[in-house]
Amino acid sequence: MSTSQGSSHLVPIEKSTYYHGFLPREDVKMVLKTNGEFLIRISEPRKGEPRSHILSVFHNQPPNIDEETWIKHFVIKCNENKVFIEKNAFPSIQELVDHHLKTKDSVKDDVFLIKALPRQSWELDHENIEIIKKLGEGAFGEVSMGKLKFRKGGKTVNVAIKQAKLSNLTKDQIKEFMGEARIMRQFGHPHVVRFYGVAATTEPLYMVMELATNGALDSYLKKNPDLSIEKKNEMILQAAWGLEYLHSKPVMHRDIAARNCLYGDGRVKISDFGLTRHGIAYQADPHKKAPIRWLAVEVIRQRLFSLKSDVWAYAIMSWEIYNNGIEPYPGMMVAEVAQKVLTGYRMELPAELNQEIKNLIARAWAENENERPSMAEIAMELQRITGTVRPDFVAMEAQIKKELIMANNLTHKSHARKNKGAKAKMPKGM
Repeated sequence: MSTSQGSSHLVPIEKSTYYHGFLPREDVKMVLKTNGEFLIRISEPRKGEPRSHILSVFHNQPPNIDEETWIKHFVIKCNENKVFIEKNAFPSIQELVDHHLKTKDSVKDDVFLIKALPRQSWELDHENIEIIKKLGEGAFGEVSMGKLKFRKGGKTVNVAIKQAKLSNLTKDQIKEFMGEARIMRQFGHPHVVRFYGVAATTEPLYMVMELATNGALDSYLKKNPDLSIEKKNEMILQAAWGLEYLHSKPVMHRDIAARNCLYGDGRVKISDFGLTRHGIAYQADPHKKAPIRWLAVEVIRQRLFSLKSDVWAYAIMSWEIYNNGIEPYPGMMVAEVAQKVLTGYRMELPAELNQEIKNLIARAWAENENERPSMAEIAMELQRITGTVRPDFVAMEAQIKKELIMANNLTHKSHARKNKGAKAKMPKGM
């Protein structure tokens, strides 16, 4: 049995195009757009409770302006090997969905299923991701090197994969992981690490990004202490372009540092978006730990982040680049750093550095945030000082996004071909 949406009880629910796995409510709100559009997902973790499958449906009839009410979530219950929501019971979730699509029978009250939402281009399949070797540990679990095979054309690319095992994470950590993926998928810039997508249909969750050939920027600088001053000027300009792009969204990175940038193919790429927030200002919890050596005066005092506190951190990172990746404020303890910065101390820059660049960095770590230049102004100044022609980043962004959509869109036809001949099987956990 199948419908025009491509559902079939002959394949596991995980293989259905409208199954979105661990997609959280925040993402569901962003992808369901029209009345009757729906998807199936797994419930968010609650301590001591088993997970359930959830049917999420867009329903704004009659129309109202309260967006929080537009998505209806129905728990799919299971009893004696049958699944149901309220009324009829079926052998599988796919048959439940087929019934409501074909008969136009309401799920509840006046909520109808009209159109299944297939997985998006950034929702990847685990079977297309191969883990090759561990690179290290991240905030959520292992970070590995691997390969991603695109759904269309069979092209394979080398990637970095962040893994998250849900059994090891709290509900807030899972939200953080998916939140980082949500922020990254809006980016497309040669100096921001490329995001390929997230695999969330089963555990462990994978966040898949481009693999930078030379790894973290601070490590690269330490291993290559003989880089020319011109190469370092190029690096701070590339980082400025990346951060200027983020600020144009606008988002605040909130953790700019050489350790949070990558270097590959001759390009600095801003990475690590775990602390990133939308907007131009953010009041952080003063009790949470923060990387003091990169913090602006107002952040040390009040934990008040802004685009201009990113500018300060960028100035500190520029110092790191010119000093081969060593930790800022060498020889000082953290408490001493905070005290000195608050009383006006700033680190020395190399004597051989262009005076105009020195002046620009000095303005970027000015005590008064209103005296700091924007990242767009910094990029423009560095282009002028270094005589560098600005690339057409708008065209590059369009091309990056087009490539990913073309290579990774999930169509009914391609999915049906992939699942042809799959054995009949009850949905996992049913």
